[in-house]
Amino acid sequence: MKKAIERFEKKILRTNDCWFWTASKTKQGYGMFSYDGKSIPAHRFAYIAYNGPIEQNKIVHQSCNNTYCVKPEHLYLTTKSETRNKFYELRINPEMIFNESIRYLQKLKKIRPDLNHDINKLIDQIKEPKNIHRINVDNP
Repeated sequence: MKKAIERFEKKILRTNDCWFWTASKTKQGYGMFSYDGKSIPAHRFAYIAYNGPIEQNKIVHQSCNNTYCVKPEHLYLTTKSETRNKFYELRINPEMIFNESIRYLQKLKKIRPDLNHDINKLIDQIKEPKNIHRINVDNP
């Protein structure tokens, strides 16, 4: 486990808030890590490595809601139904966030026609599924 943790830590960009996973990621934006011959979610490995075993029927979730985060203090155990209920209570819906962004940009086009070209490029990027979960992180 010690060597796996050393290898794991080389793929992390630590900030004061989150620890960003910089290696491979799923389409949904979750980091993936190879351990014991299997590919597992990076935040799941981080929980096991730093916090201990995962109870049966539990999933690891990030309190910061950042899919790239593997900071042990941001990880907690929950169930799928608890997570679904939390997002329902908060009315968090990824499509809603993107649709709101597009609506705002459409309004901005009317206010600042000189920026139409740039705004259209942003709208296209937002609509592109592969860009939904991307962030730019430089890891020295």
